[in-house]
Amino acid sequence: MHTAFPNPAARPIALPARPRTGGLPDWQLRRIIAYIDANLGATLRTGTLAATLGLSVSHFTRAFKHSVGVPPRVYVMRRRLAAACAAMLASREPLTVIAHAHGFCDQSHFTRTFHEVIGVSPHAWRRRQESALEAA
Repeated sequence: MHTAFPNPAARPIALPARPRTGGLPDWQLRRIIAYIDANLGATLRTGTLAATLGLSVSHFTRAFKHSVGVPPRVYVMRRRLAAACAAMLASREPLTVIAHAHGFCDQSHFTRTFHEVIGVSPHAWRRRQESALEAA
């Protein structure tokens, strides 16, 4: 799935109208999303996320996916990409610095993941965004 993230500050995953049963309670969902957003640059393992809420990994993974629509690892990756997009627009930091600051092990991993999800390289995306801003 290719996503342009036209507004990089927006959540890349809209939280759907949630069913009454089977997912995380609202307070747990708010807590884990805040935890993820506060720790995007760190290693975020599913076990750590589950432990943050005092849940087993299997229950947490199932409930999170039921609540959000995607597994925790996909949600985290999309949040990292959205935050990296915002950083690329807000600064001229090298892509390596942005990649490390947003939890990617190196620029190659960042570029590969970015291209898979967004459809272009981070460098090309940044150039397009800068051109669009200059034209406006």
